[in-house]
Amino acid sequence: MIVEVRALVVSLVAIAACSCGGSPVVPGPVTPPPPPPPANTAPVIESIVASVARVEVDTDVTLTANVKDSETAVSQLKFEWKADVGTITGEGPVVKWRAAKGATTPSDQTIRLTVTETYGTGQQNVVNGTSPVIRLHDSPKELGDLGLTFLGDFANSSISPSSCIRNFSDGCRGKADEKSDIEFNREHYVIEGSSLRLREVRVGSSGMSADVRIACGFTSRIVKCDSKIAGCVVGSVGSVSGDCLLTGVYEQQKWWLCTSNFNPGAQVAAPFKPFFRRPE
Repeated sequence: MIVEVRALVVSLVAIAACSCGGSPVVPGPVTPPPPPPPANTAPVIESIVASVARVEVDTDVTLTANVKDSETAVSQLKFEWKADVGTITGEGPVVKWRAAKGATTPSDQTIRLTVTETYGTGQQNVVNGTSPVIRLHDSPKELGDLGLTFLGDFANSSISPSSCIRNFSDGCRGKADEKSDIEFNREHYVIEGSSLRLREVRVGSSGMSADVRIACGFTSRIVKCDSKIAGCVVGSVGSVSGDCLLTGVYEQQKWWLCTSNFNPGAQVAAPFKPFFRRPE
């Protein structure tokens, strides 16, 4: 019996060895997958600085972007600057912007910046920023337009004194004085013709004041006389011509007229001397 049991055990071992096709297989060590690449952080536009907050047309403004990136050097980033008005010269974090003469002014302008980081196998991070507001002016044109508009309104006797002085600064004594003078003019004269030509605009070095000189001429008819008008005859027609001298002041981010005076170019007949200034 013992012999038979031993034989049976030997047979089972042999069968087990044959069914496995040879020696038993021992599993090898497991290789873990590679760790994921570290996350790439996008660039940060910390600030965009403009060299000035107010500028005239045909004048450069320097724009400087302060940009940081944890993985990519700033020199390897792509900078794309865009403006709705004017042109941009240069590249990278420091460029110049200039609006050409003829741009609509006054206006507020902002310059846009797109920064692109390319990394890995073509992945990209894109961030955007804008410059501070830049106030754009063509001061000589703006002041000339203000002066011509005012005198053109004055030359139309149907336009009220209040409308005529709408572009005068409330902070200037000249606004009240001019309204009083136009009220007197409207009461005593009817303007029948005029000629206006801009001669000169001078802006002060501070950029806060200006002088405007316009060659002006008016033909008018007297409609009312009183004791303040020497030699007055209702219905008489006369002309005055010379230089209309205006001053301007910069307030609330725009130009306003401040005062108005007249420098005659020739002798003015007595009944028309009060044409520009109410007699005292």
